Amino acid sequence: MTPRALATSLAAALAVAANAMAASAPSTETARLLNQYTDWAGGKANAEALVAGLRNGSPITIVTSGADHTVSIAGFTPTTPMSYSSVSSALSGAQRSLQRMGITRPSAEQIQAALIGGEVLLPDGATTQLRGAVAARGTGPSRVAGR
Repeated sequence: MTPRALATSLAAALAVAANAMAASAPSTETARLLNQYTDWAGGKANAEALVAGLRNGSPITIVTSGADHTVSIAGFTPTTPMSYSSVSSALSGAQRSLQRMGITRPSAEQIQAALIGGEVLLPDGATTQLRGAVAARGTGPSRVAGR
């Protein structure tokens, strides 16, 4: 093989490898949002579900565990895909609205209500209604007792 053919072959192999890596690695915006919302969302899987679902307009299911061993499950489907800017704005707004109510470690139900609207159980036992920032269709939340 000539040096030129070898260089061309190597360049083609590197291009294929770079495309494969780019397809499997999260975008910079996705990684930034995951880093920002993993703790708030109750874990990496929830943050990934929220970011991907909002971004793609695909079904979202999140599951959180409470200190009292309860499990909170919520799911919904955004009506349309969102830009990264819109995803960031929706998650930021949901986080802020819950923080204003004294909720810093929200349940899946509380995250869902902050995003699509619904009733939120407050730390003092009262409830309040949220409008939500994301239009959605889908299933409602449920609560399952833990061990």
